[in-house]
Amino acid sequence: MAENWKNCFEEELICPICLHVFVEPVQLPCKHNFCRGCIGEAWAKESGLVRCPECNQAYNQKPNLEKNLKLTNIVEKFNSLNLEKPPSVLHCVFCRRGPPLPAQKICLRCEAPCCQSHVQTHLQQPSTARGHLLVEADDVRAWSCPQHNAYRLYHCEAEQVAVCQFCCYYSGAHQGHSVCDVEIRRNEIRKMLMKQQDRLEEREQDIEEQLYKLESDKRLVEEKVNQLKDEVRLQYEKMHQILDEDLRKTMEILDKAQAKFCNENAAQVLHLNERMQEAKKLLSSVQVMFDK
Repeated sequence: MAENWKNCFEEELICPICLHVFVEPVQLPCKHNFCRGCIGEAWAKESGLVRCPECNQAYNQKPNLEKNLKLTNIVEKFNSLNLEKPPSVLHCVFCRRGPPLPAQKICLRCEAPCCQSHVQTHLQQPSTARGHLLVEADDVRAWSCPQHNAYRLYHCEAEQVAVCQFCCYYSGAHQGHSVCDVEIRRNEIRKMLMKQQDRLEEREQDIEEQLYKLESDKRLVEEKVNQLKDEVRLQYEKMHQILDEDLRKTMEILDKAQAKFCNENAAQVLHLNERMQEAKKLLSSVQVMFDK
């Protein structure tokens, strides 16, 4: 019921010239509405008398094309309803055995959905000169023009965006712009990305090699430093042994010298004490003689 109402509503929003939903609708003095681009193109070759394509009303000169604001708002709301519509589940048209599987790919040129196992089958089917254009089923909405409900099969070189045929050929906002097939542009972008990927992979490999070299240098330095530490430690241990032995010998020499000095000193002290005793005895004898 809601879908029938929507279809009836859409019929009232169709431009009589392009037969699609209005794009920037304008109203003529006779109250008929057209896309600004459509009526502009229809009158482009007329220099004097022009007529309304709907009622054939004649105008001596081209009237001012006033934007129909109310109709523009209605069209915008209608287009938003199209965007918010839940996507229906599409099934593969090539599945013959059993129930058809949900579509994984959709060809934007022939509008045929197919499952993953029938992709090659679809690619082998007859196609236009431009060939098939398969995209993920989940991406179809992104490929759809919200204004004209058509697939964006062209690439606008001027604004670098994907557009549908009505945008660039039939009174659309990109009319007169230089366009090319979107697959050509997509292949160019794919090649550019592949080249960039190759450069990034080479850069990544170069960085990995540099990191490996730095890590190898680090391990080599660590091994060399540890080796030098062991050698220095061994040298210091040998030096300590030599110094300890030299210290021991020096202490022995000093101890012997001290012992020798002490012995000689003691002998001299003893000798002097003996002489002092003898001197005292003589002095005592002399004193006795003086006392007599």
